[in-house]
Amino acid sequence: MKKQNKSNSDIPVVILCGGGSSRIRDLTLDKPKTMLEVGGMPILWHIMKIYSHYGFRKFVLTLGYQGDYIRDYFESEQKVFYKDFDVVLAETGLNTANGARVLRCKRYLDSSVFACTYGDGVSDVDLESLYNFHLKKGIIGTIIGVRVNHNFGIIKKSKSGLLLSYQKDYPMESLINGGFMFFNKEYLKYLSDGNEGVGSEIERPFGFLARKGQMAVYHHPGFWGAFDTTKDLAKLRNHWKKDHPWKVWKD
Repeated sequence: MKKQNKSNSDIPVVILCGGGSSRIRDLTLDKPKTMLEVGGMPILWHIMKIYSHYGFRKFVLTLGYQGDYIRDYFESEQKVFYKDFDVVLAETGLNTANGARVLRCKRYLDSSVFACTYGDGVSDVDLESLYNFHLKKGIIGTIIGVRVNHNFGIIKKSKSGLLLSYQKDYPMESLINGGFMFFNKEYLKYLSDGNEGVGSEIERPFGFLARKGQMAVYHHPGFWGAFDTTKDLAKLRNHWKKDHPWKVWKD
């Protein structure tokens, strides 16, 4: 296990749990997306275990769609699996955009730095190194950049229109936001409190802060996976059965 910073336990980790997940609606009619299971446990548990491995144990869950399901779950006998965590269940509204959800959790963010992640992604990223990278940069926000495969076949053609190559599952050249993020508390002033819409998304300030030199990217070349569809979820479940690549913690 990697060396832990003792102060990590004081850093709040906001996990975005309130979205309606329209792309996977057939599986979320009776439970929220973050509670869909991989290896017999909700994906939420996997995310919390990744953070706790690096000493982060203070979690703020932004409840919205099917929020009662999560609340009932944590009040049931299942809470034994979370006994080492300090969990706040924050009601943030049914149709609230994710940036506004974070803003509505302001009273729970009692540290100069807080972590934030989506409730549907896992990775073997070294969160200790990511956190230290953020502190060393001395900027407002840091996100991880990951490279994923294209969902479509990538073609190259000659000037005359002949197919030169065809590659499926070809890695993108550009990095995408992997969703494991650290922000200085100052970031909150760039968020807006509202309901659905781009203006209230957690990513909204990225471009503005980038132009001010206040956003950093930590390149993570290792495993990263998230799900928006049943096919994506099936891939994560298969990964877990095969070699559970994001399992950085010890049983």
